[in-house]
Amino acid sequence: MRIGILANSLSAALKIYDEAKAVPDCELFILLCPTPGESRRRNILRHVARLFLKRGGLKSLRLILSRKVVLFSRALDHADTLERLEKLKLDVGLHKAGVIYRKATIKTFRLGILNPHIGILPGYRGRNVMEWALLEGGPVGITVFFIDSGIDTGNRIVLREEVDISGYKSIQEARQYLFDLDAIFFRRALELLRSENFEYKLNDNSGRRYYVMSKLFQSVAENNLRF
Repeated sequence: MRIGILANSLSAALKIYDEAKAVPDCELFILLCPTPGESRRRNILRHVARLFLKRGGLKSLRLILSRKVVLFSRALDHADTLERLEKLKLDVGLHKAGVIYRKATIKTFRLGILNPHIGILPGYRGRNVMEWALLEGGPVGITVFFIDSGIDTGNRIVLREEVDISGYKSIQEARQYLFDLDAIFFRRALELLRSENFEYKLNDNSGRRYYVMSKLFQSVAENNLRF
C-alpha cells in the first residue's frame, strides 16, 4: 500500500511517518503542501530553513535524498499538482495539511484521504464537537474516516473510538491531547485497512452539524470536563 502524508511542514509529517512505518507492506511518502496564501518562493524557503534549523534535519534530509519527500509549489487542486499526484499512484492520503481538499485531489488517491476527526461520527460533525459533546454529556473521541467534499460527511468510517479526557483541566489541553493522537490513530486505521475481512462502518450523516461554540457555552463545557 502506498501512503501519502499531506502536511505543510516536514516536522508535522515526521511524527506520523514514524508511527505509520510500523504498518507492514506500506510505502510512505511525505507530500509537502503550500500554506494557503503563501508565495511559491516563500514556501520553498520556509521548508529549506526548517530542514537545517529544526531538530531532526538530518533525518529529513535522508528522506529527501531517498525521494520519499515530494514538495508541491502549487495548490493541491492545481493541474500540475494533480498530475504529479496521479503519477505517484498513491492508495491512501493522511490529512495533516491546513487545506480544504477538492474532489479532484481526493480522487488521485485510490481509496481516498483519511481524516482523524476529534468527534464521534455520525453524531458529532462540524466545529468544536468535543466541546459540544461535553456540554451535552455525549461521547468524546476520535473517528478516522475517508473524507469527501462535504463537512465530515464521508460515508466510510475506518475507526471510531471513545477517548477519556477526564484528566485534563481545560478545553485547550483536552483538544490538544486529542489532536496529538493523530499519528497513533492513523497507524491503527492503516492496520485495519490491511487486515482480512475488514468492513467499513457507515457514516450515515444522521447526526447534527455543529458550529463554533460561544465562550459562555465553552465555560460550561469546561466545567463538565472537570467534574
